[in-house]
Amino acid sequence: MRITLKDIAAKVGVTKTAVSMALRDNPRVSQAMRDTIKRVAGEMRYVRDPFLSRLAEYRHATKTNRFQGAIAWLNHWDKPELLRSYYEFEQYWRGAKAASKRLGYKLEEFRWPTDLPGKLAEQRLLERGVLGLLIPPHGRMKVEWGGFDWDKFSVIRFGISVPRPDSNVVTADHQRAMVMAIKKIKEYGYERIGLVYSGAHDHSMGGNFVGGYLWAQKLFKLNPEIPPMTTDLRQSPKGVAKFKTSLDQWMKRYQPDAILNGFPDVPSYLVELGYRIPKDVAVAGTSLNDTLVDAGIDQHSKAIGQIASEMLVKQISLNERGEQSDPCRILVESRWQDGKTLPPRR
Repeated sequence: MRITLKDIAAKVGVTKTAVSMALRDNPRVSQAMRDTIKRVAGEMRYVRDPFLSRLAEYRHATKTNRFQGAIAWLNHWDKPELLRSYYEFEQYWRGAKAASKRLGYKLEEFRWPTDLPGKLAEQRLLERGVLGLLIPPHGRMKVEWGGFDWDKFSVIRFGISVPRPDSNVVTADHQRAMVMAIKKIKEYGYERIGLVYSGAHDHSMGGNFVGGYLWAQKLFKLNPEIPPMTTDLRQSPKGVAKFKTSLDQWMKRYQPDAILNGFPDVPSYLVELGYRIPKDVAVAGTSLNDTLVDAGIDQHSKAIGQIASEMLVKQISLNERGEQSDPCRILVESRWQDGKTLPPRR
């Protein structure tokens, strides 16, 4: 006679649902109870019915999921209101929220003040019933987590700008995106293709933007190979003036006919310097979400958020918590978007 979940539940004195959750290592069942249920299941020689398992998975996939738990979006920015003012990060949020809801989870933003100790933040998250954490980018900030115990949560990071915890990561494939963009710009008839990007930001991203650009120059035999302008822009009158001077000197020296740009204000600076877009120089964005141009790289940000939530829910269901021994990197392909700021020349 086949042993069922109902048989195990009767033996232990719990519900059939509790047995099912325990055998799947669902953290909503205490560790002690999970251990007891697994021991009893082993003693009774319980074996999962593969047909019933597939049927349950099918039903789970085709019905509207009931509430499973809470996921937190950790916002540890100095000025937390700025995080989602970046449209790219807002798209991460929207994609993650929609996927979480579809899978039966509620995504909440958790604003973690920089002066709040890690242990207290951890306690507040546990009190809210949070099972998983999404960690969005934190720019140039040096993020301090204090004594936060990551092993109590499943964790996914967006990108690598936050080096710790060393969890699984979902991000755009920036290097391939740069190669794709240079190829497209060259196909549109441009020969002197330049890159204007933050050196500090590229460093925090593993050098993938500048690295992709330099590789694409050789791959597509661009002549001349224009060195990237990687001056950082400081948001002060003196910092802006210094950046404009560097941009002016770079433009005059290398005379690009097309630019891949990562700064929101560079198009307006070019106009101030006397360049007409796209007549004198065409401009495309390394990310369309936060640069004031309509041509360039669409990093597929909403899909990145969606995939991150799906991965996190998978980790929750498998009871995978904290920093991974073998962390994986999921790289999402970007797309090119045509626009008036970089029209085809031929």
